[in-house]
Amino acid sequence: MMNPGDLQQALDDVLRRALSEDLGIAVAADTPVEDLVRQDVTTRTAVKAGVVGRATLVAKEAGVFAGGVIFERILRMLDPGSLVDAVVPDGQLIVPGDIVLHARGDARALLVAERTALNLVQRMSGVASRTREAVDRVEGTGVKILDTRKTAPGLRLLDKYAVRVGGGVNHRVGLHDEAMVKENHIDLSGRSVEELLADLRADLGPGVTITCEARDPSEAEAAVRGDADVVLLDNMSPAQMSALIPTLRRLAGERGRPVALEASGGITQETLSAVAGSGVDRISMGALTHSPKALDLSLQLSFASGSPGPSSEVECVQSREGTLELDLPATHAHGRMARRVATHFAEERGLEGRPLEAFQFVAGELIDNAVDHGGGGAAMSLSDLESDVRVRMVVRVGPDAGEGRAWALRVDDQGGGDVETIEGFIRPESGFPDLEDERGRGLFLLAEMVDHLEVSVSPDGKGLSLEAIQDAGA
Repeated sequence: MMNPGDLQQALDDVLRRALSEDLGIAVAADTPVEDLVRQDVTTRTAVKAGVVGRATLVAKEAGVFAGGVIFERILRMLDPGSLVDAVVPDGQLIVPGDIVLHARGDARALLVAERTALNLVQRMSGVASRTREAVDRVEGTGVKILDTRKTAPGLRLLDKYAVRVGGGVNHRVGLHDEAMVKENHIDLSGRSVEELLADLRADLGPGVTITCEARDPSEAEAAVRGDADVVLLDNMSPAQMSALIPTLRRLAGERGRPVALEASGGITQETLSAVAGSGVDRISMGALTHSPKALDLSLQLSFASGSPGPSSEVECVQSREGTLELDLPATHAHGRMARRVATHFAEERGLEGRPLEAFQFVAGELIDNAVDHGGGGAAMSLSDLESDVRVRMVVRVGPDAGEGRAWALRVDDQGGGDVETIEGFIRPESGFPDLEDERGRGLFLLAEMVDHLEVSVSPDGKGLSLEAIQDAGA
């Protein structure tokens, strides 16, 4: 079983080996930072010492993000004073344009770290994304998706962590922590399946899981009789497994304890549903890790600290009391990211089903309104902004939203505006908006979806605040 300390040690070892490949020297824990940076013969001339750099990781493809800690670990190796702000946590779905994380530190260190960090994070996110796709395909069946030992040399713990991030379950870490009797073991042992399993149990005791691979029904039945914990049905069709599984369950009942049944071998995303419907408990897939497609992520760097123009940085603070605060540039790309982060926050605090869907919709509409009319000018990306225009979102869900409230969500913009005018859109005197006037119709409809929609001057006085409130039980 993998523990956090093992993962951290494995990650540091991988990062040092990767830096050794890039820098042409043996990198150890005590290698001076100056020696590392000096080995990048391009950067040491192109970028002056002492320049502060800023990096933003942006999603260019939809998937599941994994490996944010890698940026923090490698930058600390190269610049102990660097700062990393993970806007999107591991395991969250991302779409093109989402801002995933920010980093600030020595510009030379950022350039040295860039490729190593991207290589690993893109791979891990690819593994997590493929795993999530598999998990989604068997949703509702109770079947678990497991990985295998078909991992890249030296990256096993990272690959297996990414599988967990994607919603899968880890098989054994290696040859040492669980026993797996495969066809070669059976053929070379000179013993029957039952005899081999009995000898294994006598050697290992009751605390070690024993899995036995079965190529046909007779081997599967022998594995159950031999008291295997898991019987792996190798390269069998869904129809073959459906016919065999009742017999295996009956034999397990006769021995007095259940058996876990696992399907493996040649299983693809397209055949997952049929395999899950055969009655197995779990499905192991080497394809999750042996050749994952890297998720497309881009690291955007800037090296002039304090430079004029818009800032790409997103400030994300979650208080102990359960309030989420986001401060971000007024672009639709950043807005999509903010909606996803807010939705993840609401999910973690127990919001689900239709209330969660309503929350997600309202969050998106308020952010879009702030970008379109609050100073962003419908900007799609940072390059569309002429100045540093910001949007602020404050989210409270559950008891911390206030007495009797399910959730409250406030969005502040910096685009000026008149409170009385917006009030007129939200609550028109006639009780219904003017059908000939497109302005404010979205705000009227939004107000109909929630229990309260209030407008006020934003705290900084530069724009307006719109706060949507949904009462508990509404």
